[in-house]
Formats: sequence, structure tokens, C-alpha cells
Amino acid sequence: MYKDIQKADNLSVNGLKWVVRDSDKVSFKKLEQTKDISNILKAIISKRKIYSLRIEQFLRPTLRELTPNPMDLHNMDKATNVFYESILKNHKIGILGDYDVDGATSSALLFNYLSDIGLSDLEVFIPDREKDGYGLSKNAVNFFFKKKISIIFCLDCGTNDIEIVDYAKSVGIETIIIDHHEQKQKNNAVALINPKKNIDNSKLNYMATVGLVFLFLISLNSKLKKNNFFSSKIIEPNLKKYLDLVALGTVCDLVPLKKANRLFVKKGIIEINKKSNKGIKTLLEKLNIKKIVDELDIGFYLGPCINAPGRIGESSLGFRLLTNKYEKYFPDIANTLLKNNQERKTLENIAFEQAKNKIASSKKVNVKQNTKFILVSDRSWHPGIIGIIASRLTNQYNIPSIVISSKQDSIKGSIRSIKGISAVDIIDFLKKNNTVINGGGHKMAGGFTLKNDYLEKLQDLLTSFFSNIIISKQINLEIDIALDLYSINTELIEEISSIGPFGQENEEPRMVIRNLKVSYKKVVGKKENHIFCILEDIYGKSLNAIAFNQAYSSLGKVLFSEKLFNVAGKLRLYEKKNQKIPQFIIEDILIL
Repeated sequence: MYKDIQKADNLSVNGLKWVVRDSDKVSFKKLEQTKDISNILKAIISKRKIYSLRIEQFLRPTLRELTPNPMDLHNMDKATNVFYESILKNHKIGILGDYDVDGATSSALLFNYLSDIGLSDLEVFIPDREKDGYGLSKNAVNFFFKKKISIIFCLDCGTNDIEIVDYAKSVGIETIIIDHHEQKQKNNAVALINPKKNIDNSKLNYMATVGLVFLFLISLNSKLKKNNFFSSKIIEPNLKKYLDLVALGTVCDLVPLKKANRLFVKKGIIEINKKSNKGIKTLLEKLNIKKIVDELDIGFYLGPCINAPGRIGESSLGFRLLTNKYEKYFPDIANTLLKNNQERKTLENIAFEQAKNKIASSKKVNVKQNTKFILVSDRSWHPGIIGIIASRLTNQYNIPSIVISSKQDSIKGSIRSIKGISAVDIIDFLKKNNTVINGGGHKMAGGFTLKNDYLEKLQDLLTSFFSNIIISKQINLEIDIALDLYSINTELIEEISSIGPFGQENEEPRMVIRNLKVSYKKVVGKKENHIFCILEDIYGKSLNAIAFNQAYSSLGKVLFSEKLFNVAGKLRLYEKKNQKIPQFIIEDILIL
């Protein structure tokens, strides 16, 4: 198959080497006895891990069979019991969530459930990125103390806020933490639910916080049911209805869409399309999304809007949109989110161009040769957008990027890395060298606060960290399968969609279609930066296609030529006048 796609020494228009994914031996063996799916889908499934699942469970997973046991998580029983006693004692309850989508959905999920079971004495604190910083802070604890809160939930943060947890305890506030960030030292919270703790054996360390909160609610709901809490006055909620929030937070936190994550997102997308959450419904209306919502809509439209106020606006707005308490304000909140997101895009685009100019003019950076990382900083960049800038730089140059905002007295840094180089390791190295005040994150992304007057030393420290690291400059484009145009139809695309939703570690299948030419082409889009075309094979069979942001690129030039080529990309359906039409999303081209 490889030879059919690309000669060994031949690179694509984008300078990439096309490589066919290897089959997973376990998945391939399970597929041998499967008869009710096409050979094309079998070939695609064979390239991905389905773990202990049967093929039927992978294609049609059920909550009953595949929802993890909450009690597998360390401290789940303790957290459940402690909070159950708080409910019985009518304690005032505080909720603190991170300002990103995972934090907003986690907070809204817990808030909505507790409201639904009759608990109204709830106070929520979503930190302001600039005033309060990330995680549990003294500002937050003081807020809850003034509200006479006796127990708080710390969601999507708190694992490493050791001193603040102790401070909360000193003023009479107990803390339950539900989080998924790496733990560095012991925490004195009354209960810490975090699958990344060394003593946790749940194997759920791939989950977003919102999924862990959902598991906590399963445990709590079971406890309440066993103790006859529910009655004709307090009706037991159907937990499945909350999966819309779980899907939203899980997709937007870019965690692997495997196992429970994939299950919750698959079922949650169904709940989103029921539009029972009035806030999500309002935002969809404002975005003019009338089609059936999928994971792409969540990641590209819903998520950025809910995330935007946490970056450059009023941080609590994302949470408020997702909770029924604020229903009468939903239209105004949604409008503000759209405005914040548009402002974020403008600031981001300006800063991204500035960052690229800095890289181009820097004597220390040569992204085409031996540079192993990018470090750029500017006093004008908003701290809320530097993570996006770092992500875009890493995607463009395929090396770790560190972007610094020295806008205020507090110097903020954001890291986006590549496979094999952990952002957490970079931050730990900076901590050991007494360069940062605090910081943390995941393997692929992290953030930190730099000590004043240490910005000049950062380049040398990072150079030292990367000195023994080898980064390959050859970038591969992974291919699932090569197809001929005649095999593509609506039924095949719908069948392929059954292995979704797609995301990290369950990537949307990438196909190569061979021996094509362009029979029609047109520049489209508000900014006239996309190319719509019709691809045609030597037998006259045709397929609609689009190449996003390629109107003025090398790839675009090929589409406007008469050349014969193989094309790599993804198959999707779009709806027009109630008709589903196959369309190919062009990512790369190999000229024959």
C-alpha cells in the first residue's frame, strides 16, 4: 500500500512524508471474525487501539456496560461520605472551578445537580486570570469565608495548591479537590480525587475533570438513593441528561477520546442535540448552528466562545451560561461570549503575526535548521491569549514553543510542546533553577509565572534543558487507508462516523485518494482564502472537495494547475437542501 501512495524519497507539496499507520495486532485479530462492517472500516479500525472492548462495544458502546466504577478512584468513597454528611448538616457549599471550559463545565455540572436535588445554598467562585491567578487562591478562600462556607469543591485545579488548602483549613473551610493535573507533593485536602496521584490505581488518568465530577455524582447519587434521600418532593435526577456538559468539557480539554471519554462524549453529543440545556441552546442559536451538532462544532464553535471570557473577559460567564439559575440572562451572556471571542481572535491574530516577525528577525532562532524551541515575549500580549499563540507556533514549526506576556508586574508564560517532550518537565526544570514562582500542566501544555528580572536568563536555561534532546525535522503525515474514488459514497462516510467521536488518540481517519485531477475550481469564503473544487479520476467519477486557507499556498497552485496527483485528507458529509453530500477536506497533495 505504501508504494501506491508515495515513493520513499518523494515529499508532498507541504514537505511531508506520507506514512501508513501500522495495524494494532489486538484490534486486527478481533476484526477477523466480524462480518457486519465493510473491509474499508475494518482496515481503519485495525489502525487504532480498542483495548479490552469487543468490536460491538467499540461501535455501539453503552453506559451500562462501560461506565467506570467511581470507587476505583482513590478517595472517592471518602469524598462521597464527607459531602453526604455536609448535606445532612445543611452546610453552605462552595464551588471553585478553573476559568477554562473543563473548569466551567465541571462547576456547572456540580451546581446543576446539587440544585436539582434541592440544595440552594451554593456559592461559586471562578478565578479571574489576572487578579486571582490560576487555581485556589487566598482571594477565593476569603470570598468563601465571608459567605460562611464550610466546605468547598475545587474543580480542575487545587492539586498543588498546598499552602492555600492549609490556609482554608485554618479558617474552618474543608476542601474536596477533583482534578486531573500532575501531583507534585502531598495535599491536606479532606479528599483529593485525582487519577494522576501515585497511589491511585484507577487507570483513569486520561479523563478530564468534568468526567471525574460526573463519576463523583454517580457515587453521590448512589449514596443518597441508598439512604432514601429522594422522595416525591426531591425527585432523583436522570444523570444521563448531564452528559452534554461532560461532552463539552472533555472535547475542549483535548484529552484522549478513548474508553470512558469517548463513551461520555458519544452519549453527550446526543444530549446536546436534545437542547435541554437552555444555555447551550441559546449559544447555538446565536452561532446560527442549525445542523446536528458534532464534536467539530463543540471544538471549533461552542468551546472557544465559552473559553473566551476566561481569557479576556468576565471569567464566570462561561459557567453562568451553562447553569439554569441565570436563564433569563442567557441571550445577553451569549452575546457577550461571542463579542469576547471575536476580540480574542483579533488579539490572537495580531500577536501571532508579531511573534512570527520576532522569530524571523531573531539571530537565536532558525526554525529551518537546528533550533529546538521557540521563546518569544512581548509586553503588549494579553496573558489570556499566549497559550493559543504558543499552540499555533508549535503547530507551524513543529517544535516546543514558550510564549511570555510581560504585560504586568506578574510575568506569565505558556508552553505548548510536541510528542516526547513534556511541558511539565520543562516547568519542573525552571522550578529547580528558582526561575518560576509557580506553574504546572500536562505533557503537551503548561503555564507558569516567571520571577521578575528572570526573563533575560530564560533563553539560556531553556537552551540548557534542550541541549541533550534530539528533535527530528522530518514531519510525517499519518495515513489510515488509500482509496479509489469509486469506493466513496454516503453510506461509507456514515459507516466511518460510527467509530467517532474523533479527537486525541481516536483521530478522524485520514485517507489518500489516488490518481486525480481537478475538473472545476473556485476561490470561496468571506476572505476568499478557501478553494472549492471538484476532484475527478481517470474514469470520470467525481467528488466535491475543499481546501481551507489554501487559496494563496503551494497546495492552492496545484489545484489551479492541470497536474495529476494523489490527495490526502478527510471524508465528511455536508447537508444542502436536506440532502447529504460527500465532501473531501484536502490537507495535502502529492504530485504524480
